[in-house]
Amino acid sequence: MNHLQKMLFVMAASSITPSSVLAATPIESTNSALAPKSSETESLERSLNPKLIKQFSPGLAVAVVSNGKVIFSKGFGTTQIGGSVTVTPDTPFYIASSTKAFTAHISSDLARTHPHLMTTPVQKLMPTLRFHPSVSAEQVTLERLLNHTHGISGDGPVTYRTAFTGEFQSSSELLALLSHHPASAAGNNFEYSNLGPVLAGYILEHLTGKAWQDLVDASIFRPLNMRNSANRLTQLDPQKIAQGHEFFGDAFMVSKAKKVDKNMHAAGGTYSSANDLAAWLGVHLQQGQWQGKAIFPPELVADAWKQTATQNRTVAGMKRVGWSLGWDIAEYKGQKVYLRPGGFTGYSAHMSMMPERGFGVVVLSNGGTLSSMMNQHIVDVIYASLLNEPEHETKRLEAETKLQSNYAKMLQAQLAERQKRAARQLPLPLPMSTYAGIFENELGSLQCQIKDNQLILKMGIAEADTEVYKADEHAFRTELLGRGQILTYVMKDGKVVGLNLGEKFFAKKN
Repeated sequence: MNHLQKMLFVMAASSITPSSVLAATPIESTNSALAPKSSETESLERSLNPKLIKQFSPGLAVAVVSNGKVIFSKGFGTTQIGGSVTVTPDTPFYIASSTKAFTAHISSDLARTHPHLMTTPVQKLMPTLRFHPSVSAEQVTLERLLNHTHGISGDGPVTYRTAFTGEFQSSSELLALLSHHPASAAGNNFEYSNLGPVLAGYILEHLTGKAWQDLVDASIFRPLNMRNSANRLTQLDPQKIAQGHEFFGDAFMVSKAKKVDKNMHAAGGTYSSANDLAAWLGVHLQQGQWQGKAIFPPELVADAWKQTATQNRTVAGMKRVGWSLGWDIAEYKGQKVYLRPGGFTGYSAHMSMMPERGFGVVVLSNGGTLSSMMNQHIVDVIYASLLNEPEHETKRLEAETKLQSNYAKMLQAQLAERQKRAARQLPLPLPMSTYAGIFENELGSLQCQIKDNQLILKMGIAEADTEVYKADEHAFRTELLGRGQILTYVMKDGKVVGLNLGEKFFAKKN
């Protein structure tokens, strides 16, 4: 988490209260089941503040479900800063970890015809799996992989290669690296990571002969007519996709983080639209029914809502107390909420539902860390309106004022951070060419290249710039793997023999 992310997280946690949503005439889509305007819908529309939204994200889409209908859906802004393609409720956004709910669903679907699938040690399901010696392999089941109690550290090559670098030629090559993931310090307590659902996806493929993407498409996307959703980027029109952005200095810039089919994985490999995800929430809220059709057996909805693990963390005002197989279970505004947010460089996604009230909310944005503040702001105001909270309009206006204040503080903090980082750009003790080379460890092959006298890092499909951090220590700052890290060269007798990226050592390849 970089300096800006930390600051925005604190701001969001401390000052965002129920606030504003988006306003304008709702756009009906092929999948929206959009209900006629009601006082409920008009209340949402009156709460919208497009100018404020534009400050926090180049583009944003929202959809609201109530009583089995999409009562509101709307897009704002553009798919790319400075572009002319407008965002609609059918625009595909990358939704990252929201994918985990889909992977849980296809696992539950298969388990309906294989009664002991969830509780059988996965090495019996897929004998080729090999764990680190410190891992209690007999305790690793499909259920534990899905509910993050498997006891395996997520900090390792399988996680990084699937989420960022795509550096593997086959599933067998990738899974052979699982032995580099030691036991987690948390044991079998809940510890959120991508590793469990990623492995679950490969196990399902082994059992069915079908890739997890194809299982999701057949079990979810096609039955629900989710035409703007895909687990492979090549299935979508690149001209219609919302491009990811991050806020640098005082403006949004297109993110350099790349998503291709190779790093679209079962823990975070989905593009979807607000209207499509509204249908996904709606079918749960209607016990497997949507638009008058039976889509899923009710048992699958029960599986989605059954708590299988305990957690205790509060994020953006939602107290997460449990986990099912693919959803956080939280307490929020006096209600039980099931949510599955997602975030990746350039994107922020939120989807949640209140089963007892029949409400569901989707907010998708392409402004990265900054837009996540707007997402939660919108979620808060929508639920406040749906629940008819006292003085929610007054609270919305107060929250908008706080957002504007936080935005101004963020600009000041970014300016100070830029000045601080600029002061670090001192001459290096060795020629820049000294730092070029190829460095390797179990995470992959890291290429350090010099371009226009700047150090550029490449690792599979991931690529990032660097800047000097501590010149006298041969240290650089980078965001190659989704967060700010320090890269420090290891010297011996005046020569580079390796480097440390964060806490990971890479040996120089001769």
